[in-house]
Amino acid sequence: MVIHAPARKTCHRHLAQVYMQMRMPSSGLYLFAVSFLPALAVPQVKLQALKATKTPCCVDTLLPGVCKSMYNRDHEKFSVLCRTNPDFSFIQCCQSCHFNTDMFTALTYPVPADLYMYDVANMLEAPNPTCADRQSESWCENFLARRGSWLQNKATCETSGLAFRVCRKTCGFCTAWVPGDAHKGQAGVFRTRPTSVYYNSTVARSPKLCAKLA
Repeated sequence: MVIHAPARKTCHRHLAQVYMQMRMPSSGLYLFAVSFLPALAVPQVKLQALKATKTPCCVDTLLPGVCKSMYNRDHEKFSVLCRTNPDFSFIQCCQSCHFNTDMFTALTYPVPADLYMYDVANMLEAPNPTCADRQSESWCENFLARRGSWLQNKATCETSGLAFRVCRKTCGFCTAWVPGDAHKGQAGVFRTRPTSVYYNSTVARSPKLCAKLA
């Protein structure tokens, strides 16, 4: 058996091919071409293009009555959740936290002119420990790229409340701390990766413009 292997190109996009020549005793010369196709990760540029970009719709997914009941039970606790818990503030009781003026009576947190953008700036656009994925990086990247079990699923970062709750960092809903590029001499250094979403309080209230998080 004689194996001829061409020089490998340094670019990771090229696949190494090995051409195998095998002489069979009674059948003459046969030529086999064997391609080794390693499972390549989806390029980061493509993953970036799949991240969420539109302002999510700001509604009370817990239903307005439930949010109102929580507020009536404990004004202070409700306001703290609105200002510090992204899941509660932007998914569970978003409308009540930001646009229901009857519920802005807590004294601990003064009410700015645009409360929605105030919370966006503090919890989503500024680097924050809450910018994290609840699942592993590979799980969320599979969700983002719709690989494996997500291949036939219609859920995307742009249209799924699951994305915000479980893969908030990977889907681009918040500014994240990420490791620096070792090839650029940034090994051991962390840098910020800005949110890919363009947040707008007017869009958040418009069913025709916002991204519905089913």
